[in-house]
Parts: sequence; structure tokens; C-alpha cells
Amino acid sequence: MAGEKPKLSRLDRLFLSNQMRILEALYPEEADGIATRREAIERGYEMLYQWDMDDIYDGDDIMTAEESTEVWDTLDMFDSINRFLEASNNEELKNNSFAKFRGYDGNNETKFMTFTAYTIERLKRFEYVPTPRKGYWNSHMPVRETYQRMLEEWRKVPRERRFELTEAEVKSILAAAIHPENR
Repeated sequence: MAGEKPKLSRLDRLFLSNQMRILEALYPEEADGIATRREAIERGYEMLYQWDMDDIYDGDDIMTAEESTEVWDTLDMFDSINRFLEASNNEELKNNSFAKFRGYDGNNETKFMTFTAYTIERLKRFEYVPTPRKGYWNSHMPVRETYQRMLEEWRKVPRERRFELTEAEVKSILAAAIHPENR
């Protein structure tokens, strides 16, 4: 993304220029900055096009539909585990370090972490999923593979019963958090 130099046709530049003129009128306090970027677009200063694209994700930074579904399934799984634990007296399971959603690693799983934050904070979905620290989505360690192993176990439960887990199913899901080489 960062090294990619966008190429815009003359027609593309006309469309962008017109959009930027509208933005200048809508946001007078930002008009000077928008006008400067518009002028670069109009004059074809290709090196400067990137200025407006730094926040437009591309390539591996894009969250695919499959990856997004994986995150939502992970959040559903933790909701499901929590429903069982709230009704359970099993302290060992309640104290399991993977009984709560930890987020994703900010360094290695950034798009997963930011999509989780977007889902919960902006879309207001899964706000009820238990976390060790409210509003903090950085696990500070890679966890996606762990969640995928847990999801594999959770998906073995028939869909219509996934929110009514048995103790054996919860134990199986939480056991999957431990890497097979460490079991």
C-alpha cells in the first residue's frame, strides 16, 4: 500500500477535483488543505496523490469477508462460552485464561484487532462479550491460530445448540486453546 503510486486518468482527476470542491464548501475550516490537495490532483502531481490514500487500505490490509466472518464467529464463540460459565459453578473453567476474549495482537494481527474494535465500538455489536479489560482489543501476543483451533471445536457443536453448550463442549473448546505440541 505505502509504496504503491496510484495512477489516475484525466477523467479520474476531474471527478476527484469536483468532489474536493464540494468538500471545500462543506468544510470551510478544512478548505485550505483540501484546496491544496485538489490543486495537486488537477495539475497531475502524481507523487502527491498518495497523500490522500494513506488511510485507504489495500492488499493484505483489507479485511476479507471470510476474515470478518471468522472474527464474528470468534466473538459468538466467546459469547457462547460466557453463557455457559455464567450458569456454571466450575471455577476452574471460569478462571481459564481463554474463557474471555483477549482481542488480537496489535503488531501481527492488526486488521483483526481494528475490525474487532470497529465491530464493537462503531457497529455496537458483541458489546456483551467478556474481555479481561473493557474496550481494550490488543492481546499483545498472536492469538488468531488459538482462536481458530477453538472455533474448530465450537463448530463441531450443531449450530442450533451453540449457545447452549455442555460442560464437556466448553472443556473441549478451551482445551483447544493449548497448542497440540504442548498438550
